[in-house]
Amino acid sequence: MNFTTLKYFLVTAEEGNITHAAARLYISQQALSGHISKLESELGVPLFDRTPRLSLTYAGRQLQKYAAGAVNIERRIYNMAADVRNDRSGEVRVGISYTCGRAVLPLVLPEFRKTHPLVELTLREDTSSEMEKLLLRGDLDLIIDFMPIGVDNTELKKLIEERLFLVAPKSLMLSRYGACYEAMRSECERELDIMLFEKFPFIMLRKGNRVRDIFDKYMEHLGIEPNIVLETENIETARALAEKGMGVTVYPELFRWCIPSAGIADSPVEYFPFRDEYTTSTLAAAWMKGRYQIGAEKDFIEACSEAALGLRSDPYKNI
Repeated sequence: MNFTTLKYFLVTAEEGNITHAAARLYISQQALSGHISKLESELGVPLFDRTPRLSLTYAGRQLQKYAAGAVNIERRIYNMAADVRNDRSGEVRVGISYTCGRAVLPLVLPEFRKTHPLVELTLREDTSSEMEKLLLRGDLDLIIDFMPIGVDNTELKKLIEERLFLVAPKSLMLSRYGACYEAMRSECERELDIMLFEKFPFIMLRKGNRVRDIFDKYMEHLGIEPNIVLETENIETARALAEKGMGVTVYPELFRWCIPSAGIADSPVEYFPFRDEYTTSTLAAAWMKGRYQIGAEKDFIEACSEAALGLRSDPYKNI
């Protein structure tokens, strides 16, 4: 049974005449009779009484109801496929890390919703390991996360290189360097020398967090053992405590773009970018290789790429 045969059946039922139905369908009477006979054989019941004139049996009348619905479904399926081909509709299931979501999604989603109002967008904010499992299992179409992506057989589009920033309270810098504060600040803006902060108290995320892992490897590379006085689960807690002068911390660049006061002169802290390759991460979009991508999904990835370029135009990017 197929949609074509059901259409032929419905036209025949409506016309009540094989000759008229065949003419309407632009096929031969023999071909139409063959379709009807095949359908009756497949269902195991007669659909038409053929004497004294062609009329529907009880089974034929029941099939007429269901067939009309099936043909309507077929029409909707083809309309849906046409919309998907033209990027007007479809479903995009996106996984994104908590860090990326805060910085990227407000830049991407409002405009994407305007240009793709019929697209069903499903977001999953989670840890990298959980998103990778969902991508591999086919429960997500793509993920936005930092490289390396721990899933084999993926395709990637690099979006942006992210630096880390040292967040240093001005009060601590003044108390330690006094009259040399301005010279020290200018030097760190040109090129951060972490050795200048070796004796400062550090407020850090707990081990296992991406930012903490990067920082630890960097300190190990330099042979420095930082004075960590407090660990927290929340990067915003660390930054808030730094603003209160409790210690220095390390802050991701994507989060920094979300802070309106990050470059304001009266901010209680200085933001100094790390410039070493050890402290740089690459944000990327990843999807399974060989999987069919609808146009809306490609458009979403491109929107993320454009958002990343927009972030790079941040007025404080060279600080």
